[in-house]
Amino acid sequence: MSPPTVDIAMEDPSPAPLFEEAIETIQSTLSEEERRVFSHYADTASMLEDMRSLCSSQKEHQRLLNCSRKIGLFSHVFAAFFDTISIYAQPRPDWLCWFWGSIGLVFKLGSNYVLFLEKIADMFESIAHALPQYQQFHDSCRRQFQEVRHDQMITLMSYVYADIIQFCLELYHMFSRGSQGAQSRHRAEFLTTVLWRPLDARFAQLQLRLAKHKQWFETEMGMYENIELLAQHRKELLDVQHLLKTHSEANGEVEAGRMLRRSKRVDRVRTWLWSNEYRDVYEQSVRQRDPNSCSWFLSTPEYCKWKNAPFDERVGNDLDALRASWPDRVLFIQAQPGFGKTVLSGQIVDDLSTEAEDLNISDEPPSTVFFHFNSIRPNCTSFHDAFRALADQLVQTHRHNRPTLDALALLMRSASGQQKASTDDVVAVLALLLRQHPTFLVIDGVDECCDTEMFLTLIQEICRISDCRVLLLSRPNITIPLEYQRWASGAPHVVLINESHNAADIDTYVNTNLNQMADQGFFGIGLDRTLITQIGRRSKGMFLWANLLIKYLQSPGLSPNERRTTLEEVSLLEGLEPLYRGILRVLGQRYGKEKAISVDIFRWLSLSIKPLNTATLHTALAITPGQPTTEDQYLLHFTQSVSRLTCGLVEVADGSVSFIHRSVKEYLQSPECQELGFSLYDESAVHAHLAARCISYLANDVPKRPLQRLEPYTPSASIAISSGISFCTSRTSRSADSGYKSMPTSDTEGLVEMDRASQTTTTFDFNLPFLRYAALCWPVHLYRALVNRVPRCTSPTLSSTDPFSNTPWLPALSHFLTERAAVTTWVEASWRYSLPPNLSRLVPLLINIKSEIPPATIEGRELRWVVHGLRQLSDALNELRGDYGFTLRDNPSLVWQWNIQAATEGGFWPVWDERKGCVHGLET
Repeated sequence: MSPPTVDIAMEDPSPAPLFEEAIETIQSTLSEEERRVFSHYADTASMLEDMRSLCSSQKEHQRLLNCSRKIGLFSHVFAAFFDTISIYAQPRPDWLCWFWGSIGLVFKLGSNYVLFLEKIADMFESIAHALPQYQQFHDSCRRQFQEVRHDQMITLMSYVYADIIQFCLELYHMFSRGSQGAQSRHRAEFLTTVLWRPLDARFAQLQLRLAKHKQWFETEMGMYENIELLAQHRKELLDVQHLLKTHSEANGEVEAGRMLRRSKRVDRVRTWLWSNEYRDVYEQSVRQRDPNSCSWFLSTPEYCKWKNAPFDERVGNDLDALRASWPDRVLFIQAQPGFGKTVLSGQIVDDLSTEAEDLNISDEPPSTVFFHFNSIRPNCTSFHDAFRALADQLVQTHRHNRPTLDALALLMRSASGQQKASTDDVVAVLALLLRQHPTFLVIDGVDECCDTEMFLTLIQEICRISDCRVLLLSRPNITIPLEYQRWASGAPHVVLINESHNAADIDTYVNTNLNQMADQGFFGIGLDRTLITQIGRRSKGMFLWANLLIKYLQSPGLSPNERRTTLEEVSLLEGLEPLYRGILRVLGQRYGKEKAISVDIFRWLSLSIKPLNTATLHTALAITPGQPTTEDQYLLHFTQSVSRLTCGLVEVADGSVSFIHRSVKEYLQSPECQELGFSLYDESAVHAHLAARCISYLANDVPKRPLQRLEPYTPSASIAISSGISFCTSRTSRSADSGYKSMPTSDTEGLVEMDRASQTTTTFDFNLPFLRYAALCWPVHLYRALVNRVPRCTSPTLSSTDPFSNTPWLPALSHFLTERAAVTTWVEASWRYSLPPNLSRLVPLLINIKSEIPPATIEGRELRWVVHGLRQLSDALNELRGDYGFTLRDNPSLVWQWNIQAATEGGFWPVWDERKGCVHGLET
């Protein structure tokens, strides 16, 4: 019996196949370069062979192979589509060549962005599962197929071909420069949508069309007698094609909702990239920059050539040309420390940003993104931080751009649950957005990156696949990798700037400020103002030196005569080290309290485990070890006092406190500074002092009571005791210091994890701003004080009147261990910050130093008691983690609620009586 047929001429007024139209759209959409190198594959075998060959030459070999396998699955399923078409008409070879070539092109372009290609391969795999089993029907029903009306069958089949071509072109747009304009000019009518939607929404529409196609195909091939059902599926297939092609959304509220969802997607990507604040250094440089300074650089030939070279769209889409020309797009700017490179970088960023639209060097105004490495600021030392910040800026800048929104939609599709992007993911996002958009990258302080070699390697990889321009500012001492050094062609371009370049700027700055000070009487009467005109030449091109000299002369510790003498003998202060030495001598002449605070500021800024904000540092500086902190110990007008107390060596900006320049810290940690009383050369001694302040704060300033209202115990049957052991072990066994999950200051990734973990509870942080730091970091400070400790000198002639001068932490720790309620508050705080305490590594270190201290001395007896008490506390903490890990994690207040009988029988943890507001047994 012949299969039923339905005349669809009235339903489809254009029964001509869409194959030729799809091919024409490919040809008109591809760039000239892509058309020239486009691979026309006659079958899937040749396409997959090329894919495997490409995989073998790439760094991400295994990940690319996995992608090729998923695309291979799609290709195997779809190959039977052409076999099915051949039943009715001989497919033209170019139908296959352009189809497989389009898929091969997507794989080739995506191989440079494996993160995105993996998502694309997953989409092709889902398409493969959504397609009908063409091969099965072809093998079993071929003879019956021939009785179906040819033009109807080919027309309905051709929609799938056109849809997948459209999908490939949309992916091509995402990987190519300038394709958005080509898309609007050349897309054929059957690919046009009035209201644009991101890639995930368009892919959902494709899946709907494929589902309707599958329903129709299986009904058609099933040879059903039910003509009405067959007609219904044909009509649904045509309706969904026409509806999704010509649909126009007039409802403003619906479109507003879509824009809100797109905005949320952008926010999710930015959160996933996990970029920290990167604008502080830039904004500070803008505030410090004189309006007329740094303008000389903007006219240097090397910079003008680098800035004004066109962004050629043809080169931007030509990978071979990008690989050949990438060193020419990198410009190194190098100068000695203190020159003012950071201020200069801010001027460059402003110049590129404000003139972007007027440069007329590309169809799209170039974007400008930047990053400042800074070794004395948190989250500004690692190449991870740099790439996260650059990617975040590009996502924010191009959040309304269609290819960028498609890329972000692809990122968020089938998310793995990974809360933070890996470095490879971040580099992939950055590289793709740089491929899409002409961009200037300005990166300052490359020599302050903790891994300069890796940073420059990744910059090179990005420049090989995008036409971005990179400007790198650094000291001359960085090692430029050999890959950059194409000396025959003059690349890399290294611009060495010296004192002659900014001499005029420094003269203007110094003369303006010193004359203003002279007018205000800083130098007394009778100053020879010709001295002022000679100061600028002493700077040797260092803006930092000129700035510090001004602040030094403004110090209230100097008399007018001393300031005038300084100007007359300024040659003695030439260079940063002599100037630092002079400033420290002035600080050393201040009375004891001010000098002690200055020393503590230097200590906290240099060797804190994690950076302290202004509120935390304000509290830390008020602590006197062994005494409760009173209101009169806090600095008045804290932000202004810090700069005054340090004579300008430390500044407060944007809520953070930092050295004015990293060379200050370098000098304080150098051997030359040891005799000045401010030395940080002995890091173990510094950690010992910081540990003493943290412990004293816990013992004297934190209320000896529960931090929050007690919560009753609620047992959970689903959590086994063994789970508690594994939980605590996993959180505390990886410590590099005291057994804590401690974070070295150079471990930026660790600092981020510490911040996230410790922000689970903040209700009591406002009243106790130093509690978080003191609770989590005192064991780390003490461990670092002991592990690298210089053996004590046993010479009797060097004995000090203070028996604890070499162990400032010992009295504080001894007092802390006697205060069981204070210890319990610390333990509760640690659990509330999700970092359970572990002191097991401290005990052996304390035992080792007992041999250095005679047991008959006060210090020796104190130390032996502390070792005993700390061992007892460590055992109690191990018991808590081992037996009650999950219980305390869910309810840290339980540490105060062990049964009263245990407390009266000498249990380690005191019991809090909520009704009486005191520890049980201490009512009197």
